Amino acid sequence: MNFNVRVLICKRKSVYDDYFVSVKHVYNFKEYSQSQLTEDKEQSNNEHDRFTKYHSLLLRRRGLNAYLVSVYLYTIIQSTTYRKAALHRLERFVASKEYLLNDIPTVIFIRLKTPKHQFLDFEWNKRMTRLVIQKHDLDVAMSWLSTLGGAFSALGDEFNHCAKVAGKISLAQFKLSLQLGDPQLVARCNLYAALSLIQQGYYKRSKQMIQKIYKFALESKDVRLQKMCQGVWAKLKYCYLQRKKSVK
Repeated sequence: MNFNVRVLICKRKSVYDDYFVSVKHVYNFKEYSQSQLTEDKEQSNNEHDRFTKYHSLLLRRRGLNAYLVSVYLYTIIQSTTYRKAALHRLERFVASKEYLLNDIPTVIFIRLKTPKHQFLDFEWNKRMTRLVIQKHDLDVAMSWLSTLGGAFSALGDEFNHCAKVAGKISLAQFKLSLQLGDPQLVARCNLYAALSLIQQGYYKRSKQMIQKIYKFALESKDVRLQKMCQGVWAKLKYCYLQRKKSVK
């Protein structure tokens, strides 16, 4: 069997797939043309020029169920036996059209029709879409709060009101991290709050928080969080010693 055919899968003006089907192989038509171009430019141009003029033939005027077409093409690609049988039927289908000229190739168009009964759960899809958008918005908000929190925390050593603002930002981050459901992020937000408390002079409370967070970091084997705890602990020790010196 020397019959081969180009098959276009479309809906309205959109083309979803474009295959060149032969007995031995199934190629994406554009990729097939490009690969032939690298091997033999003249042969590729002749192959491409064959399809500049072609007869368009609809497999079914009303269109075919999109699920059916998907299974049909998948089986053609995967099974050589089925491909031979399908090409034989397509050859008979083309031959039945007496008005077609033999020297001009035929491109078979398969028009997709939306199935009446969908296998996809659209309600679940809507729910997941809302969750994805919510997650994205929370990530963006967390990024902005981290930037602002870092700025106010840097000023908190000199200005007490900046330390308080940094604490409020840490609380907002904590609430967002609970919604995101990330325990490591929750712990980091608590650590930011502990840093704000150190800047405001609440050493005992911040000490308890750091110890609790460090224990969690060891249990979860979060090296980054451990280093952060060690850094804030060093800050606590320094501020405590500075206050003792000032009291003396």
